[in-house]
Amino acid sequence: MVPYLIIFIISILVCAAGEWALRRNRAGGLLLCCVSAAFPVFLAGAREYTVGTDIATYGNYVFKAACNARSLFACVRAQREIDPLYKALAYIVARFTNNPHWFYFVTALIICGFTMAGLWYYKHWCSITLGWACFLFLFYGDTLNTMRQCLALAVVFAAFPFFLEKKYIRFAVFSLAAILFHVTGIIALVLPVVYLLMKKTPPRWLQFFLIIACMGLILFYSPLLRIVLQMNLLPAKFYRYIARGIALALNPTILRLPFLIPVIMYYDRFCGFREIPGETAAAAGAFGGILSHGGAESYGDAEQAGEEGFDRNALGMFVVLMLLLEICTVQLRSVQAALYRISYYFGYYRFIAYSRLVRILRRDNRVIVAAALLCYLAVLWYYQNVIQGNNQIYPYVYSPGWFQLDIPVMPE
Repeated sequence: MVPYLIIFIISILVCAAGEWALRRNRAGGLLLCCVSAAFPVFLAGAREYTVGTDIATYGNYVFKAACNARSLFACVRAQREIDPLYKALAYIVARFTNNPHWFYFVTALIICGFTMAGLWYYKHWCSITLGWACFLFLFYGDTLNTMRQCLALAVVFAAFPFFLEKKYIRFAVFSLAAILFHVTGIIALVLPVVYLLMKKTPPRWLQFFLIIACMGLILFYSPLLRIVLQMNLLPAKFYRYIARGIALALNPTILRLPFLIPVIMYYDRFCGFREIPGETAAAAGAFGGILSHGGAESYGDAEQAGEEGFDRNALGMFVVLMLLLEICTVQLRSVQAALYRISYYFGYYRFIAYSRLVRILRRDNRVIVAAALLCYLAVLWYYQNVIQGNNQIYPYVYSPGWFQLDIPVMPE
C-alpha cells in the first residue's frame, strides 16, 4: 500500500504545481503535468509479474510471442483472441528489448499520457489536479490488470475532444485505434451521438427517459435474452450471459452515490445554466488555479472561457448522463465481470464530474469539499484494492531488474 500512496501523493502534488504554474507560464505548467503522469508509469513498469491478474493471463505470453515473431504481420495474425493493435505494440517494443517490464512501462505511458491529455483539454472547466487524483485512486489499479481495455479507454477519453473541436478525421483515427486495442472501444462511436443529442435536445426529461430506458433494459435483459435465444436468433453460447432474476449490483452503486448526489443537486450550476457563486475573473489564493475557474488571466494565455470548442451546457448534461449510464451499466457486474467493464467508458467521466463539482460550489466550501473528495478516494481505493483484492495489485512487489534493456537477437 505504501508504494502506491507515496507515488500518488507525489504525482498529485506535482500536478497541482503544474496547474498553479499555468497562471504564469503555460509551457512550464504543461511540463509539470507531464512529469506528474510519469510517476505512476514507472510504478507500473517496475512491478513484479504477480501484480495484476492479466499479466499472467495474456500479458507475458503475448510479449514473448512478439519477441519470437518474424514479422509484424505474423505477430498480428497469431493469437486471434488478442486484439491486433495490442499485439502490434508488443511487437514494436520487442524490437528494442526482450524485457517484458518495458512493455508494461510503454503500456502505462500510453494510458497515463492519453488520460492526462484528455484532462488537459477540460482545464478551464474542471481541475486537472483533482481529475488526475480521481484517475489514480479510481482507475489506476485497473490499468495494472485490464491493460488492453484501459489502453482503449484512455484513447477514447483523449479522442472525444477532437470531436468537440470538429476535427473529425483525428477523432476517427483515434477511435479506430481504440477499437483495435480492445473491441469495446466501439463505444467511442456512441459518445458523439449522445453529445449531439444533449446539444440539440435541451429538455432534461430526455435524459431521464434515456436513463429509465437503459436501466430497464439492463435490469430485465435476461428474460429478453432468453426469448431471443429460444427463437434461435443468437448462438447458444449467449446462454452464459443470462442472470438469475434481476441484474442488480447494489454495492458498486452505493459506492458511487456520495459524489453523484451533489452533482444532481447542483445540476443547473454544474451544467452552466446558473452562475457559480463568488466566481471572479481572477483566481484567489494558492488554490486559485486549481479549485477556481480563474478566467483566462489565471492561465497566462489568450484562451477565453467558451473557446474550447464545446457547448458548456451540452457538455455538462453529457457528463451527468455519463455518470448515470455508469450506474446503469455497473449492474452488469452481477452477471459477469467482462460485461461490467463496459461501465468503464462512462466511469472515466467521473474524473471530470468530481473535479468540476468542487469548482461550482461557493468559494469558502471548495477546500473542504476537495479534502473530502481526496479522503473519499483514498478510503475507496483501500476498500476495493486492499480489502476486496480487486485486480490483484496489493501488495505491490518491486522487480529489482526491471530497467535492464536486454537487447534482443532478431529471429532469422
